[in-house]
Amino acid sequence: MAASVTQLPIVRGLAETLVLLSDFTLDEVADIRLAVDEACSTLIGLAAPDTSLQCVFSIGDTELRVLVAGVAAREGLPDARSFGWHVLRTLTDSVDARQDSFDQQVSGYPTAVEFRRVRGKA
Repeated sequence: MAASVTQLPIVRGLAETLVLLSDFTLDEVADIRLAVDEACSTLIGLAAPDTSLQCVFSIGDTELRVLVAGVAAREGLPDARSFGWHVLRTLTDSVDARQDSFDQQVSGYPTAVEFRRVRGKA
């Protein structure tokens, strides 16, 4: 998807549909939908012009893993002190961000946010 806030409703809807079909509870669905929104919003805020985001959802027997990857315009990871990052830490069981060095082919810094949510965890 394009690294644009106009694409957020599409990825939120996709996340919601996937986790509903995977027997997550309604509360878990709401949390995951918000976490996906925050991860995508964070990378959109860092994105180089005219780039895209890739979202990968991996649903296992006991957990969901989500990887959101894009190309940042500048070097630097998302601010771990921001409200959005606090939301991600609160809604997920683990969250991590990573960034590779400048890649001339994509004219930016490949950057990813990955989180994990365990099913049925109170």
